[in-house]
Amino acid sequence: MSTDARMDMKVAGSGRIPAGEYNAVSVSGSGKLFGQVRCATFSSAGSCQGEALFCEGNAKISGSAKFSESVRAACFSAAGSFSVGGDITVREKLSCAGSVTCGGHVACHELAVAGLLKVGGDVESETVKVKGTLVCGGLLNAEHIDLCFDGGTELDSVGGSRVAIYPRSEGKRGGRFSLRALFKKRSHPRATVNSLVEGDEITLSGVIAPRVTGRAVVIGDGCEIELVQYSESVEVSPDASVQRMEKV
Repeated sequence: MSTDARMDMKVAGSGRIPAGEYNAVSVSGSGKLFGQVRCATFSSAGSCQGEALFCEGNAKISGSAKFSESVRAACFSAAGSFSVGGDITVREKLSCAGSVTCGGHVACHELAVAGLLKVGGDVESETVKVKGTLVCGGLLNAEHIDLCFDGGTELDSVGGSRVAIYPRSEGKRGGRFSLRALFKKRSHPRATVNSLVEGDEITLSGVIAPRVTGRAVVIGDGCEIELVQYSESVEVSPDASVQRMEKV
């Protein structure tokens, strides 16, 4: 059905939206969506509950929203508290500010996180940029990963071309080590990777992981790594613990 033939659906105050196809859907106040709602655009400010949302264009949520099944959109932004029981699939950019929880997988072209993102399954994207806390129960996979983390960050495994994982307290991506860095205390938080960090160029700081495998690897302050495998170069901070290193 073309968007011209669809009706807009607006909730102001308190109201319900039945399953169906709409043009623009907007909720201001408290709204409840029933069944599968398809629309061209979606916006919610206040409180919103639903089952499945399929949005052909932009979807924007501010405040509190909860969907028991999956959410799809071209672009999606969430500010406040947002949870999805199933998958989040976004064709272009997914922006998360505040607290976002996904019970399934996250797939998008670009992921930007400021706050907390908790994902039960995999995260698949071209670029990932995080300033906050990321919990990923599966594989975090992207060409470019820039993860500036707060406490509580835990990933099952990480794969990418360029991977940088470092605490927000550093203020910038880790690199070569300064004299100042050698004397600073280990006050920054740690990020835990339960399985493997694999990539082409890898820079880590404050990361605990059993294995890191890459072409050019930098292990910065506060890291605890059991095995580092590298094919071209490796650099290890004096304030890091690496049990074994192998050139492969």
